[in-house]
Amino acid sequence: MATFIVSTMVLWTFVFHNISTYRDLDRQVAETNAQMMAKAYHEYLLRTIRQIDQAAQLLRNEYAKELGGLNSRSQELFSVLSPDLLFQVAVIGRDGRLAFSNLQRVTDGIDLSDREHFRVHREREGDFLFISKPLLGRVSQKWSIQFTRKIFNDRGEFDGVIVLSIDPYHLGRFSESVSLAGRDVIALLRQDRTLLSRVLGGSYDEQYLGKVVEPRPYMDPHAPDSGVFEVTSYIDGVQRIGGYQKLRPYDLLVVAMVDQEAAFARSRSAALLGYLIGVGGTVLLTLAALATRIAIRTVFREYVTVKAMNAELKAAHEELADAHRALKRREEELVVLAETDPLCRIPNRRRFIAVAESELVRHRRYGRDLSIVVLDIDHFKVVNDTHGHTAGDAVLIGVTRVIRKRLRETDTFARIGGEEFAIVLPETDGGGAFTVAESLRQAVAETLIDLDAGRSATVTISIGIACLDERHTSVSDILNRADKALYSAKGSGRNRTVHGEECGLRM
Repeated sequence: MATFIVSTMVLWTFVFHNISTYRDLDRQVAETNAQMMAKAYHEYLLRTIRQIDQAAQLLRNEYAKELGGLNSRSQELFSVLSPDLLFQVAVIGRDGRLAFSNLQRVTDGIDLSDREHFRVHREREGDFLFISKPLLGRVSQKWSIQFTRKIFNDRGEFDGVIVLSIDPYHLGRFSESVSLAGRDVIALLRQDRTLLSRVLGGSYDEQYLGKVVEPRPYMDPHAPDSGVFEVTSYIDGVQRIGGYQKLRPYDLLVVAMVDQEAAFARSRSAALLGYLIGVGGTVLLTLAALATRIAIRTVFREYVTVKAMNAELKAAHEELADAHRALKRREEELVVLAETDPLCRIPNRRRFIAVAESELVRHRRYGRDLSIVVLDIDHFKVVNDTHGHTAGDAVLIGVTRVIRKRLRETDTFARIGGEEFAIVLPETDGGGAFTVAESLRQAVAETLIDLDAGRSATVTISIGIACLDERHTSVSDILNRADKALYSAKGSGRNRTVHGEECGLRM
């Protein structure tokens, strides 16, 4: 009897232990999947929002110049951005009335002073991107989410709002790049719990757009920036395991949730198998003590099976980790490609502006010298027209090689458009920048550049220099002054270097 009792206790202890182990493994896999999806969706939204914000700031600058420029630049953005991302550009004047829309000509301005984004920009200080609740456009008659920035007049006062209307469906298109089970969910919410986008099982779910969901602990402003949770949805009553990521700069929250029932399917099968083993073993032990050896062998075989399944789960978990690392590497590669000129293999304008902003902050903090050089290839159009665009590309590459060899590792050399290049020279005053610029100009002029089919050519460059001073404290100011110096060099006959007055050199 004692042997029977001990054997039965051992059997059921083994069964319950394995059921618990399987459930813990399924939970770990579900939490890992939810966290990885939330992280990937977070990165997707971060890139998308930054792209929209850059477009908003560009259009705001165009509006400050002239309204006609805003209309033409809007058309350019529509041709560059994804067609289902941006469908309306509008301007609300300081009086709250519609001043511009790319969808129709504005004659009698519609009163939009009750819109949330207009009131927020009018009442709050500072320059920031605001993301509205989903709303139905009075002009477009389409559901949209408004990405807005404040417009300032010449005195720095509130002068209206630039509005980019985004289709909410686009914010959920990330689901097309991942595999969602039937009741898996990814969603985007504002900090006030307003639902901006929801995808259920790979299908966009618009019926809850703009609804305010019930509060959860992870929605608290003081909660960590990321984590996992278990919840029963108030929308459909489904129990899910979720992961979240906060986009604090934009007061947004990303949530990815996997169906708990589907996630625990393997552990339920293991539990059923375990119960069958337990019941069968108990029956065998009860029927005859002689069957003890057979029962032990059965248990052992099941143990081997469980061990093999555990190994499969571990391998699957490692595969997920490898996939996550590969995704991370791919994201890093995409960042490099996005910031590198594809022809010359040097930083592009986006990377140049980022480096220049960083260097400007550092040099202003420590009171150090900083210069920016802008150069342009003289008569480049003639090269293209005479020898063809392939030869023009060869000239761009050849000039890039000549200049790169003569710069320091701390200097940033970038192609910022067409045949125009720019250089950030840290720790360099006006005299030093002029010396560097002249050496580059002479080196380019003395270099015979190989084109193709045995042809070669020489080119010259014109250079403009601007330096950091107390009056001009932004990268755009310094670049504008360098451009003016460049135009002066062009107008003075080309193949020369001109510096701004702030560089402390005699003209």
